[in-house]
Amino acid sequence: MMTALLAPALLAKPNIIFLLADDQRNDVLGCYGNTLIQTPTLDRLASEGVRFNQVFCQVPICAASRATLFTGLSLRTHGHNFGELPVSAAHMATSYPMVLKEVGYRIGFAGKYGVAFATKAKFHQAFDFFKPIGRAPYLKTMPAGSLRHETDLCIDAAIKFIKTNPADTPFCMSVSFNASHAEDKDLRPGYHFQWPESSDGLYETTSLPGPKLGDEKYFTAMPSFLQKKDELSRQRFFWRWDTPEKYQKNLRAYYRMITGIDTAIARLLEELKAEGLAENTVIIYSADNGFMMGDRGIAGKWNHYDESLRIPLIIYDPRLPPDQRGRVVEELVNNMDMAPTFVDLAGVEIPERYQGVSLVPWLEGIVPTDWREETYCEHYFSRYNDWYGLRGKRYKYVVYYDEPDGPVECLYDLQNDPTELTNLATNPEYDPIRKEWEQRLEGYLTAFPEAKARVPVPK
Repeated sequence: MMTALLAPALLAKPNIIFLLADDQRNDVLGCYGNTLIQTPTLDRLASEGVRFNQVFCQVPICAASRATLFTGLSLRTHGHNFGELPVSAAHMATSYPMVLKEVGYRIGFAGKYGVAFATKAKFHQAFDFFKPIGRAPYLKTMPAGSLRHETDLCIDAAIKFIKTNPADTPFCMSVSFNASHAEDKDLRPGYHFQWPESSDGLYETTSLPGPKLGDEKYFTAMPSFLQKKDELSRQRFFWRWDTPEKYQKNLRAYYRMITGIDTAIARLLEELKAEGLAENTVIIYSADNGFMMGDRGIAGKWNHYDESLRIPLIIYDPRLPPDQRGRVVEELVNNMDMAPTFVDLAGVEIPERYQGVSLVPWLEGIVPTDWREETYCEHYFSRYNDWYGLRGKRYKYVVYYDEPDGPVECLYDLQNDPTELTNLATNPEYDPIRKEWEQRLEGYLTAFPEAKARVPVPK
């Protein structure tokens, strides 16, 4: 077991609330530079906490990403995605909720579950409080006939959990919003992203700028298999973003969903204050994966581009001294780091099987001397092209390894080409760099054991 890294000032067991959005990349929050969206609650948490600016999901799809968040493991190792076998009992046992439960935490969950765990020891049965809430439809009919949005129901559940928690028991509450995922069964512009009542009317007169990477050159520069009309992310582009009118209606609705999350979180924070828990409750906000908002002529996620991989991460710890608040960390972070961070916050030894690393030193203002130079990302899914690769500070190297005509390599110089327009993998001048990164990737594939029980669904 690895030794926890907490400084003496943070040794008291805090309560932990983990707030997870769906399909939200980092640049749709005010604190990440978006001047049009209204997210005052999250912006305040960032200004009074620590914001991580270079955060990447390990795998850009919801089921696998959530399994990674629970287990601290890569998709390659936990092996779970749609159409795959469930997460093993061994990985379940060292998931952050189970580790915290073993040391006296009361654990709760509300919202989008979306992960299959071994049936012999059902994961959800181990929670002290468990309230799954689906998105179809987002607006739920209440017993009195009124409608209530899934986002608000998630926060209602979290508040109920807090109110029923014994005063002498620390808790970890995981709130997994379905928002801001599209409602894929309702393709009407403006309804494809269904917002809560609290966001009614917002952005209605705001003219939102088009996709940052909307130029045709970004589409034609992608690997040819991502440009096919029947490719999933290309199909969904025509659902959401292909006309200016559709783009404006859907993006306004998408922004309303995120503002709705922000408004709901404000209500949760007020409850913590009312219950006298605000000074010992750490709040973490992140997302499961990024989102293509018409960029490169595609939608969804699943691919290797930063728009799919880059996510927000805000950690607000009220125990931090004033001089440690409002900082921005620019080092590379992966959402495999979340489980070890939660365990470390509780002052517990970090399970050796975790492939992520605790972020607690960064909260304390400590700069680790051996922090990563690149982070491992991948995607394995029956309806999309499979790839793995490394996202470094300057270079990104990715291999689509299951293409019929052989592997397709992608290499980008992010310093000179931050939009990943030019693939340098076949450029002879960059061959030494390509070989170096090929070897680096092989090191991760060796270090991260592959799940043996994969059951791929035919494409």
